Amino acid sequence: MSAVPAPSVKAPTVPSVEPRTASYGRHLRGILLAAFTLSAAHTVYAWLAGIEDPTFTVTTPLAWAFYGVAFAIAWLSGRPARWAQLTVLGYLAVLLGISIFYYPTTFGPAQQTTFGWFENDVYVGVLVTAAYLGVQRLRGVAIREA
Repeated sequence: MSAVPAPSVKAPTVPSVEPRTASYGRHLRGILLAAFTLSAAHTVYAWLAGIEDPTFTVTTPLAWAFYGVAFAIAWLSGRPARWAQLTVLGYLAVLLGISIFYYPTTFGPAQQTTFGWFENDVYVGVLVTAAYLGVQRLRGVAIREA
């Protein structure tokens, strides 16, 4: 009995494709716009449903000021200057502190709707993601495929 060699099989060639890249600033801006838009939508929803925090609703100057600053920070997050990066990270640190230590005290049973929980959890998660990306950007770390 003689051995018959197996036919050789060549792997198909895949054309070389340059990976697409995007800047940290572009990602941060998109992430923060998504977070603040979700938050604003929840503020309107809570007002319409009559479950809003009376100190922070669509009729209070505090809410208007918050969203004005928040969307300005989202715009600023796309800027490459170091001072802009530090400003965004400082703002995110304050927001995360409020989200973790203050907001739960106002999140009573009336606000604990499905959308309320979704908004709270996704908002905080997106802020943490933005902070992580902001720190990596400040450190000059490039994220690449392995």
